[in-house]
Amino acid sequence: MNHQLIEINKLEKSSQNARRTVIKGAGEDLKDSIDAHGLMHNLVVIDEGDGTYRVTDGARRLAALKALQKEGKLPADHAVPCQVRSKESALETSLAANTVRLAMHPADEYEAFAKLAADHTPEQIAQRFGKTVKYVEQLMKLGNADPRLLREYREENLTLDCLKAFAITDDRKRQMKVYRALKDSHSLNPRAIRAALTDTMADADGKLAKFVGLDAYREAGGTTQSDLFSETIYLENAALLHELANDRLAAVQQELEAEGWGWIEISPERDWEVIYPCGHIHPLPGEMPAELAGQRELIEAELAGIEQTLEDTESDEMTQAQEAAEARLADIDRQIAGFAVYDPEEIKIAGCYVSIDTDGSLRIEKGLVRKQDMKRLAKGDDAIPKRPKGMPQTLKRDLEANRLQIAQVEIAKNRLVALDLLIFTVVNDAVSRRLVGCSGLDVNFRKTRPTVKELTAADHALKAIEEALPLAWLKPKTEAEQFRVFSNLSDTQKLHLLAWCVAGSLKPQLSTGREATAYELALSLTGAEVAGYWRPTVANYLGRITRDQLLALGRDTLGDAWAQSRHRDKKGELAAQLERAFADPEKHGRTPEQIAKLTRWLPEGMAFTDTAPATPKSKKSARKAA
Repeated sequence: MNHQLIEINKLEKSSQNARRTVIKGAGEDLKDSIDAHGLMHNLVVIDEGDGTYRVTDGARRLAALKALQKEGKLPADHAVPCQVRSKESALETSLAANTVRLAMHPADEYEAFAKLAADHTPEQIAQRFGKTVKYVEQLMKLGNADPRLLREYREENLTLDCLKAFAITDDRKRQMKVYRALKDSHSLNPRAIRAALTDTMADADGKLAKFVGLDAYREAGGTTQSDLFSETIYLENAALLHELANDRLAAVQQELEAEGWGWIEISPERDWEVIYPCGHIHPLPGEMPAELAGQRELIEAELAGIEQTLEDTESDEMTQAQEAAEARLADIDRQIAGFAVYDPEEIKIAGCYVSIDTDGSLRIEKGLVRKQDMKRLAKGDDAIPKRPKGMPQTLKRDLEANRLQIAQVEIAKNRLVALDLLIFTVVNDAVSRRLVGCSGLDVNFRKTRPTVKELTAADHALKAIEEALPLAWLKPKTEAEQFRVFSNLSDTQKLHLLAWCVAGSLKPQLSTGREATAYELALSLTGAEVAGYWRPTVANYLGRITRDQLLALGRDTLGDAWAQSRHRDKKGELAAQLERAFADPEKHGRTPEQIAKLTRWLPEGMAFTDTAPATPKSKKSARKAA
C-alpha cells in the first residue's frame, strides 16, 4: 500500500467496487462540497499496469471530480491523492469502506450548521454543501434549540417531531417552560408543544388574519414567526391584529350608518340565533344599464352553447370555458344588484349584520327586520314584500306522494322505529278505542301505493327492500305450515317484515310544521334527508309554481343579486335556470352558503322534521298534552 498523486483523467471506476447502486442526483451535494472544501478523503485505487487506475472506494467522489473538471472548475491535469492497493484486496477493502462507517448523530449535525451561521448566510452554506436554503435553515433552527432539549433528543427521550415543534420559537426559556409543563402532565407531543408555544399568537391562515391582511399587519408594526417544518406563519401580536380588524369593521359601520339603517350589529363570528328570527326587506330593482344587460345576454348565449357542446362530448377546455363564463356572469349579476335600492322608510326600521366569513371576506347582510319591528313595517303600505304562498292541489298531491314514497323507504329501513310506531298505535287503539296522535298510520295494513308517475330514487330503494324480504315461508300450502316456517325466522327477519308492512300502511301527507303526531316524530327519528331522494326539477315542481314564487325561491337560495338580475326573465327561463342550479349546486363561483341551500332546500312540508313539543313541566300539562 502506498500513496500517490494521480491525475483524474487516469482514474476509472472499478468493477470491484462494492457500491454498485448510486442514487440519481446523490452526487450534487458532494460536488459542491469538494468545490468549496477540496477532497477530504483519499481515493482507494488498484494499478492496472497500463498507466490507468481503477477506483475501488470513492466512486461518488470520482464522479464529482470529473463533473467539476467538465465544468471547468478543475484543470485537465488536476491530480488527487490516492491510496494504491493490491488487486487481491480490492473487493474486501471496498466492502469495508462502505460498511464500517458511522454517520454522525443528527443533533451534532444540527449544532454544527447552527455554528456556521455565525460567519455565513444560509444561502452561502447551502451553496457550499449542495443543499437547499430551506434545508439549511431547518437544521440551523434545530441546532439553536435549548441544549437541554438537544440532550434529551440525543438520549432518545424526545422525538425529532417534538424537537421540530420546539423550533417554532427561538426563546429558549419559553421552550424549557413548555417542556417541563408538558412533561409533568404527560402531554409531550408535537401538537401540544405547538399549541403551547403559539397560544398567544394568531395563525396566518385564520379568518381574522386574512381579513386584515399580512401586509397591513406588518405595515402596522406586527411581527411574524414562521414554522419552517409545517409552512405555517404565526402573527405574534394578536392584540394588534384584533385592533386592526376592529378599525376596519368600525369604518364599515360608519358607511352603513351613513346609509340610514335603523340598527347595525357587528360580530366577527356570525351568530345564527340573531339572524334566523329576522325577517327581510328586499331592494327594489333599479334600472339596469343597457351595456350590462347586453353583456349578460352575450354571456348567457355563450353558456348555452358551451352546455350544448358538453352534452355531446367531454372536454376539459370547454369545462374551463364554462367556469370562466359563469364567473363573468356572477360578476355582472353583482354589478346589476348594485343598482337596486331600498325604500328609505324601510331602512329606518331594518338593519344590517356584519361578520367575517371563514375565508376572511367581509360579510354584510342588509335588510334584516327584527321580530319586534315586523309589525311596524306591516302597518305601512305593504312594506315587506309578501312571499308568494300556496300551490296547485295537483302539485300538493304529487309532493305528498313523493314524500310518502320516501317515508316508506325510511320506515322500512328503520325496523325499531316501525315497531315503536306500530305498538304505540295498537295500544292506543285498544286502550282508548281511538287513534291518538297517529292519523298517518292505518293499522289494518291496507297497502298504500304512492301515485308517483316517474321512476325515482325512492322507488328503486323500495323495490330493493321488497326483493330482499324473507318470504319463503309463504310457499307451504296450509296456513299452519306457513306459520310453523314463519316462527323459525330470526327476530331480525321478522322485524324486516314488520317494518315493511308498517311502511306500506303509511298515508300521504305533507307536514304543516304545527302537528305534534307520532307519525311525524317517527319520520324524524329515521334521520333521513329527504333532499337525498328528491330534488326540484321543471317537471316535478319548478314548472308548476308561479313566476313570483320562482323569484322568491331564487332569492332564498342564490341571493338578492341573482333575483335582481333576473327580475325581468320569463317564467320558463327562471324555472330552467333554477333546475340547473339545483342539479349542480357546487358549480364554479357559488358560495358555501349558496351550495348548502341548493343542496338542502325542500318545499314546505316535505322534510322529516320533529314537530313534537317539549316535555311538559307539570303533571297537569302532561295529561293535557297526552
